[in-house]
Amino acid sequence: MKIEMKSLKLLHLVDECIKMHKQIFEDKKMRWDKGDVTGIWRDSDGSVRISYENGQWFHYREEDGNIVLR
Repeated sequence: MKIEMKSLKLLHLVDECIKMHKQIFEDKKMRWDKGDVTGIWRDSDGSVRISYENGQWFHYREEDGNIVLR
């Protein structure tokens, strides 16, 4: 799915990032083990960081119009 990250409002962008991340788990037939979101912020380079209940956090960025984990 092609998405220009800069054009999305932060909460919509976070929803898209989480949806993409959970799809990776589903595709691998794995159970989502991160829990709910506990924090979100946008870095100066435009990427987004999301922290989860299990203490992990991930960078999401745009690459060729797609959201990817960094």
